[in-house]
Amino acid sequence: MSQRQQVGASDSPAYSGSASDAEQLADIGSYMTCHWSSNQLGVAYLDQATGHVHVMQTHDDATGPFAFQMLQLAKLQANPSTVYTSSKSDKLFLDKLRDSFSEASGAAPHQVRIEKASLFSMEHALRLLQNIHLRGVSVTMSGTDRLHLLNTHINLAATQQVCAAGALLAILHREGHLSPLQTEDSDDMPAAMFLEGLSEISLDGFLTVDSASMLALQIFQEDRHPSAMGIGQSKEGFSVFGMLNSCVSSMGRRLLRLWFLRPIINLDVLNQRQDAVHFFMHAPDVIKSVKAVLRKTRDIPQLLRRLQSTQGLLDVNDFSLVQNSIASLLMLRDIFASLASPHAQPPSANLHSGLSSASLSGSGASHLHAQGVHSPGMAHWEQASMPASGHTNSASGSWQRPSIIVKVLACTGNELLTCHSLVSDIIDFEQTEDGMMVVEQELARIPRQLGSLVNQQLWSILYMPQVGFVMRLEGQRLSAALEDFLPDFQFAFEGNGGEVGGMYYHTDRTRQLNAHFGDMLHKIQDLEGSICTELIQRLCEYRPHLNRAVAVAAEVDCLMALALAAREHHYTRPLLTKDNVLHIKQGRHMLTEMVVDNYIPNDTHMNEDDSRVQVITGPNLSGKSCYTKHVALIVFLAHVGSFVPAAEATVGLTDRIFTRIASQDSVSVPQSTFMIDLSQLATMLQLATPRCLCVVDEFGKGTLTTDGVGLLAASLHHFASMPVPPKLLACTHFSDLLSQPILRRCPQLSFFTMNVLAETPPESDSAYTKKVVFLYNLVSGVASCTAKCRA
Repeated sequence: MSQRQQVGASDSPAYSGSASDAEQLADIGSYMTCHWSSNQLGVAYLDQATGHVHVMQTHDDATGPFAFQMLQLAKLQANPSTVYTSSKSDKLFLDKLRDSFSEASGAAPHQVRIEKASLFSMEHALRLLQNIHLRGVSVTMSGTDRLHLLNTHINLAATQQVCAAGALLAILHREGHLSPLQTEDSDDMPAAMFLEGLSEISLDGFLTVDSASMLALQIFQEDRHPSAMGIGQSKEGFSVFGMLNSCVSSMGRRLLRLWFLRPIINLDVLNQRQDAVHFFMHAPDVIKSVKAVLRKTRDIPQLLRRLQSTQGLLDVNDFSLVQNSIASLLMLRDIFASLASPHAQPPSANLHSGLSSASLSGSGASHLHAQGVHSPGMAHWEQASMPASGHTNSASGSWQRPSIIVKVLACTGNELLTCHSLVSDIIDFEQTEDGMMVVEQELARIPRQLGSLVNQQLWSILYMPQVGFVMRLEGQRLSAALEDFLPDFQFAFEGNGGEVGGMYYHTDRTRQLNAHFGDMLHKIQDLEGSICTELIQRLCEYRPHLNRAVAVAAEVDCLMALALAAREHHYTRPLLTKDNVLHIKQGRHMLTEMVVDNYIPNDTHMNEDDSRVQVITGPNLSGKSCYTKHVALIVFLAHVGSFVPAAEATVGLTDRIFTRIASQDSVSVPQSTFMIDLSQLATMLQLATPRCLCVVDEFGKGTLTTDGVGLLAASLHHFASMPVPPKLLACTHFSDLLSQPILRRCPQLSFFTMNVLAETPPESDSAYTKKVVFLYNLVSGVASCTAKCRA
C-alpha cells in the first residue's frame, strides 16, 4: 500500500480528484512564491508534472559573499516561470529575486510579480490550509483535523514556508487552477479546494536538519541575558557550535554558523575541508601566525556598504579599517605563499597520512560551487590549476599542499595591492596638526618668568563656522599680567562645559588665518566629500576581488577553528563514502564527555543489508539517549567537514536527520505532547529515505502503554520491511515490544541494550533491593530488567 493510500484510509468518503485537474495544473506555467524574513527563506512552488505543491524553509543571509544563495538554488531547482513575493519584501531580496541565470545553467527566464502583503500572512495561510483536501483524504474531515494531518506533511511551525504555501494556494485559486469541492462550508469561509499533494522538500546537495532536531542535539543553544529588563544581548551557550567556534573574525563566525545551519553532502568539498583541518592540526605555528592576522581583518564588503550609505558623514576611521584589513589580507597571502614555496617543509612528518588525494585532485572551486550561486569574479578561482594534492612525493622528498593553500593564493591577487594603494595615496592617516605649530608660536611669546601662569591651562586653536579661527584656553582665563603682556589677545566668549568648554580669544595670529583662509569649511567638506565618494566608487569596482578575499579568509578562520577543536579534544577524521553504511568505533558524545570524569565510548555498525533498524533497551540513566545522540552528532559533524569524536568512523552520505527526542510546541497548530510526538514520527514515515538517519527516543510515553507499544511496533515493522530502510535508532522502555508476536524479527531488525550489573546485598534476598551498577556499554541483546529499573 502506498503512503498516499495509507493517509486516506478512513470510513468516510474520500475525494480522489480527476485526470482533468492534473492536466489543468500541468498546462500552466510553474508558479513559485518566496517569503523572506529574519534571515529565514520560505519557498513554495508547484510541480507541473505531478500537480504537487512543494515547500521548504532554510536559513539565507542577506549580506556577505553568500547573500541569498539559497534563493538562487531554489530558483534553479524549481525553474519557475513566475515568482511571486510580498510588497513588503526587502529591496535587496527583490533585486536578487529578479536576477536571471545564464543560458548555460539551463534555467528558463522568469518574471517577478509583487502581491499584497496580506497574502503572505500566517493567519491567511492557515485559513487556506484548513480548506485544502488532499487526494485520498476524507472530505468530511474538520479543518482542525486537516491541519493536524498537514502537519505530518509539512512543518507548520516553519512560519516562512507556511506563509509562502498560503500565498501560492491563494494565487492558484485566484487564477482558477484549483478545483473547488462541493461541500457544506459556510458562506463566510473560502470554498474547499482539491490539491494533488503537499510535501516538504530539501535543496539538492544539502543535509536537512529541522529546528526540532537542532534543538534536541544541542547544535545551537542561545543563552539569554539574565537582565530582567531585557538589557543586553544573548550569547551562545553550551552547544556543539559553541564548542567548535574559536573563530577570531566576525566573517569566520558567520561562515561557521552557516556551515552548521546548512551541512552539505558534496564529497569533494567535505574532503577538501578535512584535508585543511588535518593540515592545520599539525601546523600550530601557522595557526598562531594566521590568527594574529585575521584578528586585524574586518569585513571589508560591510565597511564599503557603510561608507556608501553614509557618504555625507564620512569617517576617516572607516577608511583606515579598510586599508588595515587589506594589508592583513596581503599578509595572509604572504603566509600561504611561503607554504606554497617549493622549499617549504610539511609542518609534520605524518601530515600526508591523513590527506585525501581524491579530494585534492581538482581545484578548490568546488566548495564555492557547492555553496550555490557564484560570486562575481569567481571565474578567476575556477581557472586556478595549481596542483592540490596533500601527499608527499617519496622520490623527491617534496610534499604537495592541501587545496586551501592554492585557494588562498588564487583569491588574494594583486587587485588587493591596487586597492591598498588607492586608499593610502589619497588619505593621509599620519597628517600633522598644523594648529599645534600656531599654539607653540603663541606660547613662545610668553617670557620664562610668566610661564608658571599657563601651567594650569591647555591651549589649542580651532576653527568654528561663522566665527572663524579662535584660540581656546581650557582651565582658566588669562591672568591680568598675561593680558598686559599679550595685548592682541582679545576675549571673545566663554564656552559652557563639555567639548566646547573654555575661554575663547581672538589674536593677531587667528586674524591672519581668517584673512588668509576665510570661511571655507564648507568648501573643504565638499571637496573631501567628492574625493571620498570617488574613492568609494573606485574601491567598489574591486568589490568582487575584495569579496573573494574576505570569503577565503573567513574559510581559513573556520578551518582553523575545527582544527583546534580536533587537536584539543582528540577527534579523528571520518571516512565519507557514497556507500549507504555507518560504522563508528568508540564513538563519544562531545558535550557529555566534557562534564563527566570518564566517558565510556561505544561502537555502531549499520550495513546496507542488515541491522539498519536498531532497538535499544535499558533502564533510565543507562546512557541510551546519550548513545543515540552521539551517533547523530557524528553524522552531522562529518557533513560539516569537521573531525568527529571517535576512534574511527565511516559515514555514508546522509540527506536528512530526523529525531523524535524533544517535543517542540507550535503556536500555529496547538497540539498535546503526544500529538507532537505522533507528528514527528509520521513525518519520518512519509519522508524518510534509505539515506536518512532517524533517532526515536521513548516514543509512546505520553499515552497508554498498550497504545504506545502498538504504534511503535507498527512503525518499526514498517521501517524494517522496507527494501533498504533508513538508519534508525530507537530507544524504548517497553518490554512488551521485545516479544515475537508484537514485533516480528527480520534481518534488518536488531536489538541492543545498555549493559548493567544488578547486585543483591548479602542481607537481603528480595529482587527489589538489588543495587544497579551502570556500565554504559552497548551490547547485543535485550534488557532483562527494563520493567523493574524504569522510572
